[in-house]
Amino acid sequence: MRQVLFRATNLLRRPPVLVLAGALAVGGSALVFLPLFGVPGFELSLTLSIAVGLLGGGVGIAAVHQERRLLAGQPPEQAPEPRPSHPAPMVWRALAPALLINLAVLVPPFFAATLYALLGTRCDPFALVGFYPLLTLPSAVLSAVAGVFCGFATRRWGRAVLLYVGLILLSAVPTAWPIVFGPQVYAFNHFLGHMPGPLYDEALAISSALLWFRLETLLLALAVLALTVLSLDVAEARLRRPRLRAGALVLLGLVLAPVILIEAHGTELGLRMTDEALLARLGGVRDTKHFQFIYPRGLPREKVERMARDIEFRHAQLARFLGAAPEGRIRVWLYRSDEEKQALVGAGRTQFAKPWRLELHINGRDFPHSVLKHELAHVMAAPAGSAPFRVTTRLGVWPLMGVIEGLAVGADNPVQGDLTLHQWAAGMRRQKLAPDIRKLVGPEGFYQSAPARAYTLVGSFLRHLADTYGPDKLRALYAHADFQAAYGRPLDALATEWETYLDSLPLDEATVSRAFQRFRTGSLFSRACAREVALLQEEARDYLASDPQQALELYQRAARLQPQEPSFQLGQAAALDRMDRPDEATQALGALAEQVKGQPSLEAEVALAQADTASKRGSKEQARTFLERVLALAPSPEVTRTAQVKLAALESETRAGPIQAYFRETQEELRLLKLASALESTPKDPYLHYLLGRRLLQVDAPTEALPHLTRALEGELPEALRREALRLKVQAAYLAGDCGTVRHEVGALPDYGPAFRAVTSEWAERCDFEDRHFGGPLVPRDAFR
Repeated sequence: MRQVLFRATNLLRRPPVLVLAGALAVGGSALVFLPLFGVPGFELSLTLSIAVGLLGGGVGIAAVHQERRLLAGQPPEQAPEPRPSHPAPMVWRALAPALLINLAVLVPPFFAATLYALLGTRCDPFALVGFYPLLTLPSAVLSAVAGVFCGFATRRWGRAVLLYVGLILLSAVPTAWPIVFGPQVYAFNHFLGHMPGPLYDEALAISSALLWFRLETLLLALAVLALTVLSLDVAEARLRRPRLRAGALVLLGLVLAPVILIEAHGTELGLRMTDEALLARLGGVRDTKHFQFIYPRGLPREKVERMARDIEFRHAQLARFLGAAPEGRIRVWLYRSDEEKQALVGAGRTQFAKPWRLELHINGRDFPHSVLKHELAHVMAAPAGSAPFRVTTRLGVWPLMGVIEGLAVGADNPVQGDLTLHQWAAGMRRQKLAPDIRKLVGPEGFYQSAPARAYTLVGSFLRHLADTYGPDKLRALYAHADFQAAYGRPLDALATEWETYLDSLPLDEATVSRAFQRFRTGSLFSRACAREVALLQEEARDYLASDPQQALELYQRAARLQPQEPSFQLGQAAALDRMDRPDEATQALGALAEQVKGQPSLEAEVALAQADTASKRGSKEQARTFLERVLALAPSPEVTRTAQVKLAALESETRAGPIQAYFRETQEELRLLKLASALESTPKDPYLHYLLGRRLLQVDAPTEALPHLTRALEGELPEALRREALRLKVQAAYLAGDCGTVRHEVGALPDYGPAFRAVTSEWAERCDFEDRHFGGPLVPRDAFR
């Protein structure tokens, strides 16, 4: 050990090694002052694994050159060291100090991040600490071993460095190949670590695939070590042809066998994914005119046909918007769940497209699929994008995500709540939450902003350009985001024109308030302990039904980390309510109500929770007061409708039981049974018909839902509920295959604004499309029975 320390100390006296070690130790420690790096979690681990993977080989190369100098008696005042008779000791003398330095430089950043988290933040430094050893240590070991191999391979520094760089580039081939030419979005690299996919999946966890991969990294390091021993000529201290050396040969065989097994089962272990393996795992295929739709086996035939029609309908819409469509069949991969998608291709909660492969990957959702059109827009815009990935790039290399995502959002033109895309963007501007669009469409500004804000603004901007100047100029812009070349006007002038348009839109105070509610959350990089809080929130939701005490503790921890986020305090109140501790829930909600005063949307959410607590305590008048307060605050349509239904429950004993079951029961059958039973005694109650029709539609029974929605509309309902019942009736008629009713209802709808008109008229548009392309609507087999 003394000799190892002596050699490591001597190495650090060499300026190049000192610079490398200092860059890793000091530079890694300095990272703690950046967002997300102040804990030894994923971001710090990934950055240091990349750093030690790139720079650690230089330490190994320097260790070999030091060993040669020691064997030659350099410096002159030092006697030459005896040359070993076997290559293994010579290799170890070079490797041990390099390995020690590579591992030692990882210690200061770890302690710096841990101390910073303990003393400077409220974050738990050990929440994601497992990533640190898994990502950094194998990279440090491999880089040291590979550096020693490269140092012995040649006598010159420059050539050894070039050889090491070549090894890293060679390792990039199996990393990039399945991403570029396959369906996955996660990346594994033996030198540089692991990237699980897009940043939008905030709740990260160590997967079994990562464990297998890092085991393979260590096995490969042993294999390179064995190959170095087999090939080293002791007399020249240089690699030559491998020789038969029993120990090294046995070691090489012992480590290569499991490496080969791991590689042979790479798709099963989650290390990579191929089209063939993914198709085998999902199993279902449906070909249409423009698509190959691949779905999980076992998906009901009607859902498969419904989805096939949906993607063809979206194709027609986007072809009109873009003025063009790609040649060739587009592949749509559908997954059962977020967990299945995460395991197979990565990006569990994030839907994604690969335009250069003409494919998109989406999770199972209710019909119509909420993000299908958005992801399909990425693929449909591919002919206008620049090579090699057929998206917007600067100089063909740097992707401009603002324009890429802006086009997809603009093409989708989503309606959320009762507001259009432009109305949400205008509300954001009036709340002073909108980032500068000029930066969002630039090289780096998009990822610096909260996703909800960035997507909405760039989508509104590009939709405005498309509607104002047409699809041809939009396609010209998509290649390189050159606004001057595409529109003959600079970006600043176009942005000012769009901002003027948004500022001219009429918005009431309630709409502006809802914009604050939706966009108040900052970006991942601006939130305290963001990764830890994402895990806490996910676990708390899972525990709420089964172990509310555990959920309460998790919500309390999340609230301490991000005290400005009211949803965690609402979660605490819900957990207390589940534990039949209504007084404590009331106290918690009262404190929260004081905290959110002046923020109407948040006030309404808190008041709604207060009404639930009061109702559970039997304080009907207090519950009524809270619900009337909710309605006076004019919150989102969803909160408004909920308050109206709960207020109706207080007005009738017959309604109270089934409506409480509607909101509290987890068993769908019990919800439906209680609503149906209550209707036997009050057959004309519009609220019960509305709720039963809504639930039947949600459980894929549109034919049965239609008469209940019709009866609901025959009675007296508040405007928000009537508007929703009309929308649901149009949707139910379409899903039941009754396009006559769809067209009749759409033609007779009152004017509830552009958002409502866009949503309802699309069902009639679907009917017209299916008449032209499929000979009529899809009629469920049990329709009109």
